Amino acid sequence: MKKNYGLTNTEMEIMEVFWKENKRFSYRELSEYMNGTLNKQWKKQTLSTYLTNLQKMGLLEVDDSGKNYIYYATCTKEEVVQKWTQKLVKTSFDNSIFNLVSAFTGGQKLTREEAEELKKLFLSEDE
Repeated sequence: MKKNYGLTNTEMEIMEVFWKENKRFSYRELSEYMNGTLNKQWKKQTLSTYLTNLQKMGLLEVDDSGKNYIYYATCTKEEVVQKWTQKLVKTSFDNSIFNLVSAFTGGQKLTREEAEELKKLFLSEDE
């Protein structure tokens, strides 16, 4: 089930490794990290399947120009969250920030301070 910004728990866990470490991994390094550090005990095919799926989603790329495949993230976690949120607003709230905020607040009124903070967020500096 895709719970984490459109990713399964395991896909998210793999991406968190790339984001946390902020580096490129050979397949072997990543396998050792997942199996050793995170105690996954995955077979080769399991990790390969996840990596392929993440590539298809556009979250990972692989450099296969050398002897070893080198995997790296193509985006930050913040970019994934932003893209997912934009899709959520579009598909679930008729592409309306107002509808999202209304759903979020459960129809309750915002405090004056909350309204002012949102106003600052939504209005540009020159308005």
